[in-house]
Amino acid sequence: MSRRILVLIASAALALATLTPAQASSDLQVPDDLQVSDDVAAAIAAAKSEQVYLVIMTDKPVSAYDGSVAGYAATRPARGDKVNPNSKAAQKWAKKLEASHESAMASVGLDGSDRLYDYAVAVNGFAALMTEQQAASLQARDDVLFVVPDEVRQLTTDSSSDFLGINDGAGPAAMGYTGEDVVVGIIDTGIWPEHPSVADDGSYGPAPDGWSGTGCEFGSAVPGAQAFNANDADFTCNNKLLAAKAYGLAFHGGTGIGLDPGSYISARDEDGHGSHTATTAAGNANVAASIQGSDLGTVSGIAPRARVSVYKACWSTSPVSGGCTTADLAAAIDQAVADGVDVINYSIGSSAFSIGADDISFLFAADAGVFVATSAGNSGPGPNTVGSPATVPWITSVGANTQARDFRGTVTLGDGSVIEGVTLTGGTSELPLVDSEDLGNTLCDPNAPFSEDVTGKIVLCQRGAFARVAKSQAVANAGGAGMILFNPALSTLNTDNHYVPSLHIDHVDGPAVKAYVDAAGSGATASLSGGAAVEAQGSVMAAFSSRGANRQSADIIKPDVTAPGVNILAANTPTALLGSPGEYFQAISGTSMSSPHVAGSFALLKQAHPDWSAAMAKSALMTTARQDVVKEDGVTAADPFDMGAGHVDWSRPAVAPSNPLEPGLAYDAGFLDYLAYICGASPANISQGTCDFLEAVGFSLDPSDLNLASIGVGELVGTQTVTRTVTAVTGVRGNIVFHPTVDAPDGFDVTVSPSSLKLRHGETGTYTVTMSNDGSAALGQWEFGSLTWRGGGFDVYSPIAVRAFEFAGPEELDVTGTSGSASFDVQFGYDGSYTAAPHGLVAANETPGSVVDDPANNINVALGTGVGVTFHFIGVPEGTAHTRFSLFDDYTDGNDDLDLYVFDSSGSFIGGSGSGTSAEQVDVPLPGDTLYIVVVHGWQTDGPDANYTLFDWSVPLASGGSLVVDSAPTSATVGGSGTIDVSWSGLAAGTKYLGAVSHSGPAGLLGLTLIDVH
Repeated sequence: MSRRILVLIASAALALATLTPAQASSDLQVPDDLQVSDDVAAAIAAAKSEQVYLVIMTDKPVSAYDGSVAGYAATRPARGDKVNPNSKAAQKWAKKLEASHESAMASVGLDGSDRLYDYAVAVNGFAALMTEQQAASLQARDDVLFVVPDEVRQLTTDSSSDFLGINDGAGPAAMGYTGEDVVVGIIDTGIWPEHPSVADDGSYGPAPDGWSGTGCEFGSAVPGAQAFNANDADFTCNNKLLAAKAYGLAFHGGTGIGLDPGSYISARDEDGHGSHTATTAAGNANVAASIQGSDLGTVSGIAPRARVSVYKACWSTSPVSGGCTTADLAAAIDQAVADGVDVINYSIGSSAFSIGADDISFLFAADAGVFVATSAGNSGPGPNTVGSPATVPWITSVGANTQARDFRGTVTLGDGSVIEGVTLTGGTSELPLVDSEDLGNTLCDPNAPFSEDVTGKIVLCQRGAFARVAKSQAVANAGGAGMILFNPALSTLNTDNHYVPSLHIDHVDGPAVKAYVDAAGSGATASLSGGAAVEAQGSVMAAFSSRGANRQSADIIKPDVTAPGVNILAANTPTALLGSPGEYFQAISGTSMSSPHVAGSFALLKQAHPDWSAAMAKSALMTTARQDVVKEDGVTAADPFDMGAGHVDWSRPAVAPSNPLEPGLAYDAGFLDYLAYICGASPANISQGTCDFLEAVGFSLDPSDLNLASIGVGELVGTQTVTRTVTAVTGVRGNIVFHPTVDAPDGFDVTVSPSSLKLRHGETGTYTVTMSNDGSAALGQWEFGSLTWRGGGFDVYSPIAVRAFEFAGPEELDVTGTSGSASFDVQFGYDGSYTAAPHGLVAANETPGSVVDDPANNINVALGTGVGVTFHFIGVPEGTAHTRFSLFDDYTDGNDDLDLYVFDSSGSFIGGSGSGTSAEQVDVPLPGDTLYIVVVHGWQTDGPDANYTLFDWSVPLASGGSLVVDSAPTSATVGGSGTIDVSWSGLAAGTKYLGAVSHSGPAGLLGLTLIDVH
């Protein structure tokens, strides 16, 4: 086969599944076995089709505007005050912002019919339906800060207050801190407004100062709501439930299209999730709770006197599925800040780790002084499972653990064996016991039959695939009288509002029950005792709780803290789509349940310290946390990637003042600090000019230097120093001298400078922490330690997480000239030999091509029709270190926007590049194939077609060529560094070259530094 094959697809249809020789031009041969895999469509998806984007503008929103524009007075509130969106200045500024939205939209051919939302208070921007090219064009505007696609997010107490120490004799409740006049905003699935936990008993005064919210969207207050669901009763909000609003334009168009028919298009909760989180954070005190007739005592929210405002932005498409879109969520966040909430609970997240629209909205909310708690995620216990928005440092992400109370019951088998599990349901008499596996329905699929009659029997079901409650529904629908649910592997035991009496047992006892059924056959029997509250082992991490490291930035430890999130008793909706109907309470599990414990804690802090920033409030919970937490096995000590700084702890030590109300020292950070973090962690989300400015005025762009109460270094090569600044919040007169105590991570030396901080209340002090690999640190392995500042009875704790790497060097150098030289530095994290070798330079292979315009502006459609795509089959020599495919704006015949996609010979998607121009690049390091399918897509040409040149380079693994390493270190030492000097000559003018310097140690290749000569 020739090195380069060009296939021009004109008007003939192209089958997505297979490219056949008949589709090639007559003088070319395409391999018969070349297949494009079935997931190509998913891999490149509808990257160019219309979708909702959120456009965030550079002008500051109402909550942050400082009066810097002539003719427009400042609207940013003073520290400790709330934004007033109804002031003349705010309305004038908001009108200007909205005019800029109109102008930006018009510049790319959009109008008001494309727009879903305008945002002006918590964030300045809009959400609109547009193409990717329109989005790219908007991103290129000077007045646009971010453009991000709309994304889908998913939803992720009776004894909790005692377990957190809130009701201790010297705790916050005894000091009068109950959240009085603090407003907690709940962004979730809505609220059941008639619930007693959010009832106004007449003891609440008028809405607090600074509250400007309105709207009570239930029943007839929402057009079409009662036609959609006749059970959507009217309700008038009150001084406990101040407001309730619904946001669903992006999810269901505001009309309920696609929603489960049992749901509500108003703010009424059909799921129970929103009611549960709201009442966990701020439910009334001492509300009597019962489930299925069982008296469960009383429940209270963490901040029982706080007010509640609800923003429904998550929706149910079936009893077990649904979600929320970031466009709706950003609108809810914007409104919550405009209304004047003090705290937001956001038990919502995703598996993604990139910065999204809700992350950005919360950045501005934090700048406005709103404290935000979010769930870390329910994808544990594996590493690297914390998802957005819990990954960003300006909000507080919360892991989940057990509390020292559980609801337990037993099953007594016919042979007299007694096995314990968890349950909230009633019990049964002795009944026949059958195994669902023997009945052809191992997982108790509600849509599959049992092969035998289960009427009046207890059914043993295996957990997995379907909702736990759906399994008891399957048993109930088949006439069963009870269920035993067992875990097939180590996992959390959960209480649920099951349809029949049910007991949930673990992965050890499940096989024992199966063995009994196998032995006893048709004579197997069992009885269930029903549930009761019992003491249990607390502070055990839930197996489902997501863990670090943080995929957005390994330098930021996540989660931040942990709190109770297993079998939490709080409100339900009596019309829940799944679960025993008519129940006002439920005991459910998830980091969704732990997050509102922190939101409630924030309400207590807001009452006590209304002038604190969100960063200070987060710091207070972190530095006073306790670390006596264990992993899900109940034995092994938890580490910072399980629990963050530790378990939220409000108890006051007998001989020390430290608790979140009086943490001693606080770590503060502001808007510009977080922008600097974005520059280092996610530079694609911010302009280079902003980053250059921040660096020039003294901000560090290294995420390790962000002023958090935790210290993380994800790639330590030898030695690294981080900087922190603390503010004394001692609440006492006079100076206090703080001294550091270090528990160094294994394999590292840790030095703190200065050796003491002498501060009085309100003063700040700066210190550095230098961490060095002592030569024994395991490369690539996380190690943990801590730093505690002690003084005046205060213990101010910070977790440390550090990972040693063996080498660091630049990924690429851009240089020019037919001859020349360049230098770059490298760092070492190991002892031993080191070699720097040159590879190339290789001249670009230049392939001319032509592509017609794609009228659909959709790569997936183009592949299916053959219109607007050109295929290049490019061979890559064996022994290649790095291959690159590129298009350039200067190498098309006009003002064209071409995109680039690369697949391997099996059709698997390798990578794509689709900016708003024709400057596109896809890199394939250490290519594992010798043939690649390169697709040029005519996203938008300035005529009927576009002529272009496709460039590709394959840098050889073998050293040698026109690139020369003139000098380089020959050995490495831990903590050492060196300079590499390279030169080149004899290159042809007007040709683009690519080469590399390889870095090798005793174990082989350490990495490549590409040398791009043009």
